[in-house]
Amino acid sequence: MSFFESLGFIQYPIWIVLILMLVQIVRATVDLVRPGAPAVGLRIHSILILGALAACLGVLGSLVGVWLAAEAISLAGEVSSSLVWSGIQVALGSSIVGLLILGFASVAWLVLQYASGRREPA
Repeated sequence: MSFFESLGFIQYPIWIVLILMLVQIVRATVDLVRPGAPAVGLRIHSILILGALAACLGVLGSLVGVWLAAEAISLAGEVSSSLVWSGIQVALGSSIVGLLILGFASVAWLVLQYASGRREPA
């Protein structure tokens, strides 16, 4: 099973949020470059909000994954610790992806905030 397959059902909302965030980054960048474009403040802030949403979805995916692993372990009875930890490793994948998206969103937000501030007349 690949890393992306191990994310389970929560990967689809995370990918949707990532695509929406990338669209907002492109739209904000185009608006900053184009002269006479409207203020992009809300669009820039939405990038950070979408990144936070991705992180929340990642944590939710991890919690659901740990809960499902715990349920399977309790039904199976006695299992090896390596099997338990491999299940937890899979469950944590969605948090990793969500936090990486939040990190990318934060850097994009910071760069666009800076560019937007330099664009404003003094």
